[in-house]
Amino acid sequence: MNTTTMTTRHTNHSNLRDIENEDGYLGTGRPPPANYSAPTSMPMLMSNRDLPGPLSMNRLDDFGAVHRLDDLNAYLAEYSDTLFGRGVIMTKVVPRPCIACGRSALWVWMGGAFPDVIDIISGSHYRSMVYGRAIKTYDRRVPAGQMSAIGGLKLTSPTRTVCDIALMDGRTIPGKRRTELAYAMIQEYHIDPADCLKILDENRFWPNTAQARQFFKAVEYCL
Repeated sequence: MNTTTMTTRHTNHSNLRDIENEDGYLGTGRPPPANYSAPTSMPMLMSNRDLPGPLSMNRLDDFGAVHRLDDLNAYLAEYSDTLFGRGVIMTKVVPRPCIACGRSALWVWMGGAFPDVIDIISGSHYRSMVYGRAIKTYDRRVPAGQMSAIGGLKLTSPTRTVCDIALMDGRTIPGKRRTELAYAMIQEYHIDPADCLKILDENRFWPNTAQARQFFKAVEYCL
């Protein structure tokens, strides 16, 4: 995930759970402009069957018009440049009624390369692949205050997402990369490390809490 190529997000950081208003417009409560059209007006995902020839998908990928999910499917690049667009794209991947978390939620909030593994919160286990990606489940409680909704997708809030990222071990995300991703999200969404430490205090049984606490305390000292 390239955190240096993040696009500008039209979000209200003080109320991220209300990021999508009744019109589906990303903003701060203002009505959409007269020339606004919702990004769902066109299909966001396509397959080789939607194109005239087998080489079309490769050409579109080379041009940067689409990003491949697997050998047959891709999503339109222009929609992955917006928070709402990424939320809608992820709804096609995350099983309903599961909650996107970890690397899945991180991609929605921050963009970059699509995750290789789909992280969800669910009491069920999914053995089948989705778009060539394994589904990893976490059976963890998510209070209403730690949940958001974007484009029909339920996902963890930025604060909860950065906690989940900080808790991941080195086999899931290498330590240096994990630190870079978590810190980038803290800066992007003005997350208070004290809020993350509170979440960890309330869930001391989660794996790798000592590692995550050390990170947030270091960030808290530096901010």
